[in-house]
Amino acid sequence: TIIGDGAFSGCSGLTSITIPDSVTSIGERAFEDCSKLTSVTIGNNVASIGSGAFSGCKGLTSITIPSSVKSIGNRAFEGCSKLTSVTIGNSVTSIGAEAFYYCTGLTSITIPDSVTSIGDGVLSYCTGLTSIVIPESITSIGDYAFYNCWDLTSITIPDSVTSIGDDAFYDC
Repeated sequence: TIIGDGAFSGCSGLTSITIPDSVTSIGERAFEDCSKLTSVTIGNNVASIGSGAFSGCKGLTSITIPSSVKSIGNRAFEGCSKLTSVTIGNSVTSIGAEAFYYCTGLTSITIPDSVTSIGDGVLSYCTGLTSIVIPESITSIGDYAFYNCWDLTSITIPDSVTSIGDDAFYDC
């Protein structure tokens, strides 16, 4: 039921993975640096994606995180430079720091209403991101959240946001 920490880390020939519904947890760095990984299907019972789980998966172009997932760990998708589209299920309550750090190809992401805060550096260096709508559920935006998002031309911040961290929109 668990894919352990580092289980497939560095498997440079791995191109696709289907995580079955029997799995409930993806461990830390489970698929880290699987540079040719282009296709990931996450089973409908996965509740957590560990820190760095898909970090450095430079071939990954899109990801759908099912509604079963409650938390996305720190740097979970860091450096997935070809990632252009992310769909996050509506049960995710926690997105870890720098979860999508340096996803330079990312052009769109939808943050579901179940999330209450945008953590530190979550989308920093997402230089292809052009717009973002922050849902009414968000109360805080962390430090460096959108740091160096150079193409960001539109952002909607709702009245529910009571704090915006240091350098949250630096060099946008």
